Amino acid sequence: MSTNRGRPPCDARNGRFARPSVTARGHFRRRVGRVAANRRGMAIVIALFFAFCLMILVAGMLFQHKNVAQHNRLTLENQQAFFAARAAIQHFLLKAKLFPTELYDAVEFTAGKNPLCDFSEFAGNENFQILKGFTNIYVRKLPQEEKDVNGKYKYFYLKLPGSEDVYLKMGSFYNPEYRFLGPGFAHSTPSRKYTQPIPPAASLKPDKYLKYYIRDCTNGKVDGKRVQPALELPISPTVQNVSSWRIASSEGYPYTMTYKVNRVSLQAMKELRRYNEEAIEIEVEGTIYDFKYDPLAPDRGGKFSQLQRKVQKITRRGSL
Repeated sequence: MSTNRGRPPCDARNGRFARPSVTARGHFRRRVGRVAANRRGMAIVIALFFAFCLMILVAGMLFQHKNVAQHNRLTLENQQAFFAARAAIQHFLLKAKLFPTELYDAVEFTAGKNPLCDFSEFAGNENFQILKGFTNIYVRKLPQEEKDVNGKYKYFYLKLPGSEDVYLKMGSFYNPEYRFLGPGFAHSTPSRKYTQPIPPAASLKPDKYLKYYIRDCTNGKVDGKRVQPALELPISPTVQNVSSWRIASSEGYPYTMTYKVNRVSLQAMKELRRYNEEAIEIEVEGTIYDFKYDPLAPDRGGKFSQLQRKVQKITRRGSL
């Protein structure tokens, strides 16, 4: 049985293997060429795959960088608008500290109350006693009686309807409207008759003085007029982008901001009446403008606003 299977034929004369024919060599070369071509094709596919993965990675990094930059910009604008609104609150509170009586009176006018009337409420049946010869009229006995030099009582108290141990100072038992700014303001409900008037009609303009009080609590223009020139922050006309502004040499600022007090409203807080205080809600608005803002095309951006509200206690004597 032959053992030369798969081998080239052997020359019997010299015992050597015979050289392959030209046909066999060509077939071998073609086979090797096909293998090399297949390998080159796989290399191209692998290279394209890695290029595609790299392209996706770069695109993802660019997209993430864009999102981060936009988020940082929004955060910066939000912080700037926040502090602009805080400036409005600080401006208003400073004016309230300097002119507390004017603010208190203006707030009382919006509710129809007489600011000269004492709306304090006092608790404790043990502190009061009924006035001899009268019904439902009380005078104070503790911590001491309130008498003048002639020994007559200076203040009289009325028990608040609907309450067992709450008393309020009164000026006229028969006419509760002295506590308010006009006739017909006294409420028909007994528990509200001496403390909470009927809201005045809009035709009376009850908020006129309050609007005038907050008119200059801004660094912007009011009705086209500058009311606080010293507080204005002019934006530099030469700033085209962030990198073109130099803190040491540039005139003005790369952005500006305005603030204003939108409204001040009276809040109903029952516990404050015992101390003759009022609670008000202050609504302010802060707005920032950067170099991108164009008044002729406001939709292009460069403007960001924020509203803030704060509840504050006030008194006529000025303690905040």
